[in-house]
Amino acid sequence: MTFHSFSDTLYSHMRSCAITILAIFFFVQPSAAQLPGQRRLPRNDLSNIVEPQLRKPQQAEARKLFGLIEKGIVTASFNASSLSFAQQVFVNMSGGESGYFSANQTVSILQRYLSGRTSLSFEFSRYNDLGPTPYATGRLTSISRGRRESAQIYVSLRHQDSRWVITQFNIY
Repeated sequence: MTFHSFSDTLYSHMRSCAITILAIFFFVQPSAAQLPGQRRLPRNDLSNIVEPQLRKPQQAEARKLFGLIEKGIVTASFNASSLSFAQQVFVNMSGGESGYFSANQTVSILQRYLSGRTSLSFEFSRYNDLGPTPYATGRLTSISRGRRESAQIYVSLRHQDSRWVITQFNIY
């Protein structure tokens, strides 16, 4: 009989502990998911590209240029004056152009490639913006001739004349 009343007491105590732990988990979890000083950007929101945790102003400039490139890919609209291309840009497109091209030729090649597709989604998913040659990669999903396509895009930069310029643009 004593054993039975002990187990009833133990059961209610365990139940109250479980409820307390779940309550703590419920209230603490959302704040633990985001570290202090960290902020989340909504996906596909290119209006606020500079992240506060970037270590150097050059990193912020590189990220801003990557954001402009991302927007140009999504809208299929590149403008040589709004983007900074190096004098010679290495372009490599699987099944297409490959070699060094001037800024205007690069814009023309990219316009031709993107105008034949309807972009469904594109976002740079990996950045390496430290060092002398930052780069970003992402997956473009588009429709071309009624078929869904996927392409990996790689863009690298170099600091030249106190600004970042695009030196390489690969689509494969």
